[in-house]
Amino acid sequence: MGHSLAKVFGIDLHYRNETGSERITRGESVFTIDSADTYVEGEPTAKEWIQDTLPTSEELRQYCYSLFPFIHWIGHYNVQWLVGDLVAGITVGAVVVPQGMAYAKLAELPVEFGLYSSFMGVLIYWFFATSKDITIGPVAVLSTVTGSVVLAAEQKLKGQDISKDMIASALAVIAGSIVLFLGLIRMGWIVDLISLPAISAFMTGSALSIAAGQFPAMMGITGFSTRDPTYKVVINSLKHLDRTDLNASFGLTCLFLLYAIRSTCGLLAKRFPSRAKLFFFLNTLRTVFVILLYILFSYLANREHRANGTKPIVKTLGTVPRGKILTQSFRVACLQY
Repeated sequence: MGHSLAKVFGIDLHYRNETGSERITRGESVFTIDSADTYVEGEPTAKEWIQDTLPTSEELRQYCYSLFPFIHWIGHYNVQWLVGDLVAGITVGAVVVPQGMAYAKLAELPVEFGLYSSFMGVLIYWFFATSKDITIGPVAVLSTVTGSVVLAAEQKLKGQDISKDMIASALAVIAGSIVLFLGLIRMGWIVDLISLPAISAFMTGSALSIAAGQFPAMMGITGFSTRDPTYKVVINSLKHLDRTDLNASFGLTCLFLLYAIRSTCGLLAKRFPSRAKLFFFLNTLRTVFVILLYILFSYLANREHRANGTKPIVKTLGTVPRGKILTQSFRVACLQY
């Protein structure tokens, strides 16, 4: 029946077997056999399909070029940029270095790992950054999450010769590999799908949790775990306020001084607009000033105790190890991964 209908409507079922100009006619009825031009599309070979699918050398070059945005601006670097970067580096470094060591405590790691993490991220990231004016390193939320993972893994691995830094190194390599893979396949658009209220709630909750966890350390209060739920930490902190010692005076006055300098510089900048730039730099350097000032106070307060070998009245970080820790940490991370 199909062949009969084809003959009625003038459809040629054997057009693929006919070649040449004998089929090329124009202007006739569409129901005739030789009514229209015939176009036969050949099936592509495997080689042709691969050539069409794989990127060309130019496309591959552009992709690699996009992976290293610093190529766009490194050729324009000049002395003026160098001076500005030097000032910014010293200023930011004075904040990032002690901040990194504090975050190491949040991550349940020795402080030297925070010291290394304060500059290792910047040392590598600038190859992939779209701007030279950027710093990257540990953050409070990530350090807190890392600390929770380290403690949980340590509990499960009891009895095994695996230290906290080995667990953190393995976690960093695995998480970094996932982020690197998502970046290479250009999956950054996923972040656009995250709800802003959800991010705000997460950051606010994290800030409250971190503040509650650091309050006992600032006040010199001990005797309970700061890794408990936030409400328990707050309750225990209030219950043990009678254990507050001299460390509280250092912590509270340091915090007050930081905010006082910032507020004062802000008010003076509004009152004397012509000197606003000066007050801006003074405000920026407030962290450096406070750190140096309280290092001096700590030295004077603990000088006699340090000489006698007794316990210092103001808690300090102590001796920060040096040597091949960075190399060992990198090797451990690779082995764990």
